[in-house]
Amino acid sequence: MGAEIFGNETKGYSEKSILIMIKAVFFDLDGTLLNSKKEMDDSTKTALKECKKHGIKLFVATARPPILDKMLGWDEKEFGLFDGGLYFNGGCRKIGSKAFYTYIPQNVVSVCINEVSKYNSLNIALQMENEIHAFNNPLADFAYQAWGIDKKAAVEITEECKGNTIKLLIYYENIVDTVTPLPKDLVNNLKQQCNAGAKLYLTDNGRVIQITSKKASKYNGIENIRKQLDLDKSEVAVFGDDTNDLEMLDGYEASVAMGNADETVKRTAKFITKSNDDNGIAFALKEILQII
Repeated sequence: MGAEIFGNETKGYSEKSILIMIKAVFFDLDGTLLNSKKEMDDSTKTALKECKKHGIKLFVATARPPILDKMLGWDEKEFGLFDGGLYFNGGCRKIGSKAFYTYIPQNVVSVCINEVSKYNSLNIALQMENEIHAFNNPLADFAYQAWGIDKKAAVEITEECKGNTIKLLIYYENIVDTVTPLPKDLVNNLKQQCNAGAKLYLTDNGRVIQITSKKASKYNGIENIRKQLDLDKSEVAVFGDDTNDLEMLDGYEASVAMGNADETVKRTAKFITKSNDDNGIAFALKEILQII
């Protein structure tokens, strides 16, 4: 599905709407709902509140764990805008207070740990239930807050951890400050060895690998929630900017890529809005989807 761009193509956003009845919207966070400061700007908050007034269900669909209070400083003002969310790229699904998890096969986790051990200074993190994190190497002291965890709560990787991993991350530095691309041979080896049991996403311009169960994805999580809400696929809209959003953007007619999105993402989405630093969410909800 190619991206439809109307009006001034040099600006990279759509100036024409689609006339459909949207009843639920799913938003990626980083690079999408959040601006470069990792905040929801005022125009975004106002637009989301308008959606709520119209009875539209709102959900986050993120690679992050469900500890947005610790990672982003969210409180009830932010959480109250949403009816639930998908976390860990769909590895955790939450509606209200109920959470459902999908685990990566233990053999896949073992393969990843073994491959990472072949490279000096390469890091791997296992994210588990109750937001427990296991690392092969400690983070720098400043990075724990950005990860939303207490340094004392971080654990070493054990055999038990391997069987309880929801999402796995491979990266240099501390992710939050990574500048080093991952080795191409590592990426290729992991794709070959893990493809049968897991989904691998190369994100952040080739600097981070994210792995979840083959059964877990943003698309699968959205489909589960959609069916619970008894909605048609045409009644769902999705927003994203990175490669881990491709499947969900390709799966729905009302799919919107941010102006700052990866070019592959823009080609996949049906519509392109302004950037996350230029009121892209509010613009799309008002001018493209016309649901507020």
